[in-house]
Amino acid sequence: MAATTGVAKVNVEQLSSLSRPVDPRYPSNRFVIAAALVAGLATALANFFGLDTGLAPVSAAVGVFLAWAIGRELDPDYPASGAVAMPVSMVLLLVIGPASLLVSLGVLLGVRLLAGTVGAPLRTLDIVGVVGLAALLGTNPIGVVGLVAMVIGVVVDESRRNRAALIAASAVAAFAVVALVSRLDWTWTNPDTAEWIALVIAVVTTVLVVPAALPTASTDRHAGRVRRERVTAARVIAGTAAVAGFALAGGVGIAALAGTVMAALSGTAIRRIGAGLS
Repeated sequence: MAATTGVAKVNVEQLSSLSRPVDPRYPSNRFVIAAALVAGLATALANFFGLDTGLAPVSAAVGVFLAWAIGRELDPDYPASGAVAMPVSMVLLLVIGPASLLVSLGVLLGVRLLAGTVGAPLRTLDIVGVVGLAALLGTNPIGVVGLVAMVIGVVVDESRRNRAALIAASAVAAFAVVALVSRLDWTWTNPDTAEWIALVIAVVTTVLVVPAALPTASTDRHAGRVRRERVTAARVIAGTAAVAGFALAGGVGIAALAGTVMAALSGTAIRRIGAGLS
């Protein structure tokens, strides 16, 4: 019998129900990867040649990617929404400033759980990740926005299981402990003109994309179709998160989510308008 060689392939689906890998075998995913890399490279070149973008290359690349990822959750039937969100993200990042990648990640996981696009119960690694991210969000003055999005997502996604309340309570406790130790500065800053415009964009695009149309997409784990009411809820939470950032921190709160969450809402709205509000 011949000896078996090589490294065993790790099946991400067996470890996590929150991860949605970007498979480069698909042209649309290759476009996403390329667009994020171009955003980072263009920012690096601009900064190198003396054009102060106010962005770090990594911040630009990851911000644009997060805008696409959030757009994918808000409009699971239409990859175009996420694709449109990417250039919108770059514009908002340049005009308003860098987004909070940490808070945006919290909102991403929240809307992913709410939309139910994966279709599988949380695994141990996911629970550890949610609680760990909640703790990290405790270091950010508007981290509570990402925390609330995740907690609502957990409660909805785990509603049929007794552990939902325990996971949510653990996340809140982790956030509270770190927030108390961090002694966060809760200063509210006056928005400038661009930030006021971004707030209006957040409100208008949320109105335009609610309610969601009846989805035809299946969940990643083939647990049936994505449900309309859950996609609608995800869109409402995304818009609410953007407005809540403003309520908590003013201009800083708007900027924290403009290039990610607001860009995703804008991409979804633009796609929907282009399709005749279907």
